[in-house]
Amino acid sequence: MREVADCKNGKRVFFEWVFARQSFSLAQMKGVFGLLLIAWLLGLSGCSTTEPRPADLPFHELYEPIESAEAQAFLEAGLGILVRDHGPLEFPVREVLLRYTARNELGRGYRVAEHFSLAEIVDSRAGSFAIYLAVQPGDPEFYPLLAHEIGHLKRPSLKDDWEMEGFCMVFSEKLCGELGKDWSAWAERFTRESDDPYAQAYWKAKDAR
Repeated sequence: MREVADCKNGKRVFFEWVFARQSFSLAQMKGVFGLLLIAWLLGLSGCSTTEPRPADLPFHELYEPIESAEAQAFLEAGLGILVRDHGPLEFPVREVLLRYTARNELGRGYRVAEHFSLAEIVDSRAGSFAIYLAVQPGDPEFYPLLAHEIGHLKRPSLKDDWEMEGFCMVFSEKLCGELGKDWSAWAERFTRESDDPYAQAYWKAKDAR
């Protein structure tokens, strides 16, 4: 709070000083405009009204909930298919919070990322997890993304593993096919963008089956 308060107060005092002046020489005017430019640049880069997220504030409380009965039904069916086809999960899953990664009113007060997708362990003992999605229901990539993140619940503690990413891509394709969701956006992307590391992980996992 101190950094933000100091920043805002400093700008307020500066502009009050500028507009309180009655007259300026040409040299003074040049100096004032230079200072105005510096103040504007500081406003863009250094003076933020957001703060770091407190360690005890869960990420899922900072993003918009996805309140879709269809998405919830897809999630529940997907978990069942994941267990049916690939055996027990690393942790029992009792709750999955769905979030769209645009900050909510609380989140706008903190410096946190937006428009990403991932699966997060909230409390493994309680079986609580969160799935964050960069798109909302209605976007052609919504169900492929949701299916992919459901796949990560097989081993949610495993991070930055391209073999796992390939598994989740193939699972996403299968799940969307089984539940009648369009996967063509990703099929076209992986065919067109062969250098995409996700495409490479997908084709490698596909070939290994």
